[in-house]
Amino acid sequence: MSKLLRAPAVIVVSLALTLGLGAMASAKSVTKAGDPITNKAGQIFKVVAHRGGASQWPENSLEAFTGAANADYDGVETDLSFTSDGVAVLSHNDKLPSRCSQTGQSIHKMTLAEVQTVRCADLSGSLTVPIPTFAQLTEILQAHPAMWLTLDIKSYSGQSAAGKRSYATRGAALIKKYGLLNRTRFLSYYWDQAVQAIHKVSSKAYVIAYKSNGFDYDLVRLAAKVGASAYGTEVKYTGVNLAKFVRANHLDLVTWNISGASSQGQAMAIYYGPKTYWFLTDSPGSKTSSLVNGSIKLNWTAADQVTALATPITVSKATYQANKNQYPKVLGVAVPKENLAALKTVNLAITVAKGSTKNYGYFAAASSPSSSRIKVALPAAGGTVNVSVPLGDGGKLRVRTAKKSKLTIAVLSYTNEIYS
Repeated sequence: MSKLLRAPAVIVVSLALTLGLGAMASAKSVTKAGDPITNKAGQIFKVVAHRGGASQWPENSLEAFTGAANADYDGVETDLSFTSDGVAVLSHNDKLPSRCSQTGQSIHKMTLAEVQTVRCADLSGSLTVPIPTFAQLTEILQAHPAMWLTLDIKSYSGQSAAGKRSYATRGAALIKKYGLLNRTRFLSYYWDQAVQAIHKVSSKAYVIAYKSNGFDYDLVRLAAKVGASAYGTEVKYTGVNLAKFVRANHLDLVTWNISGASSQGQAMAIYYGPKTYWFLTDSPGSKTSSLVNGSIKLNWTAADQVTALATPITVSKATYQANKNQYPKVLGVAVPKENLAALKTVNLAITVAKGSTKNYGYFAAASSPSSSRIKVALPAAGGTVNVSVPLGDGGKLRVRTAKKSKLTIAVLSYTNEIYS
């Protein structure tokens, strides 16, 4: 960021994502004074121009990549697709969108010569911008050896699993060919196919596994199993237990789409974020200025905030067979969906309508490890016991009893982590 004053100042940050790089934290992000931008937790903060900086220049254009490089931003992000004759080009969409000529045609069905006739909109809306090749981007990167690359290897509708693996392999091979492995981070939404393909080319490649929506313990487990470096879903779907589970599986937590999140959501993204925290933004000039002048808060502490319900809300009234799980849904029933971000626990009242003595209940987040369950001695019929449990997949609990029991489970309150 040493040439900050050369970057245009854009007031509105249209996109603020985060990309983790815990394994590569030695790289320096500097202010105009030459000092690393860090916080008290030792995190290093960097700025990467999303699609080259799509609010400052035409997205995924040579103009954008050159502008970002000359402004000394820490990195650029772009999207890799392949033409029908096997040439790597840079476009977020395989099917050409309305902002481009030849709208509706698919890049994977077009030759390079055909793609080179396409023109996309510049910032004035005029169709003047060609789709660059990956080789053209490498010339800029090689001229600016401090700049990092975040590469989203794309897919297209109907592409087979083998085709997705092929794209990932070919993309990684290009990074290796041009000597960019030591400063490239891959990201993928089809990472279950891509991670292992990329690692066959480079076993140490940093790959971020993204999920489009929702909470899924099994996907975190799978991301760890296939060797992803980081895992992330949208910040609005990220509860405290998901954040901790990602980190317990030795993955960086990389939440995304934080532009629309509250300040608390953004704080959570930093609080649980990786050692090297990337602001991926359409407006890198504005984001860089905010980091340098200190207007972005980077130091956060966490505390609990309990929201009591006006009246208890029953989420389960059922007979539980011995050692059989049931999955009461809580999110959207007793806890508003918009309060899932940084949700810590739901606080329950368990009332036994009918059951045996010396009985136990086992409560946990749906799909969470069995070791995380909470064992509670159930009272005699007519008695009530309280327990606090996080939510899991689908916003559900996992409940079982040691003996056949008729239970009523009501939510009294819920606890979010708050940051200050």
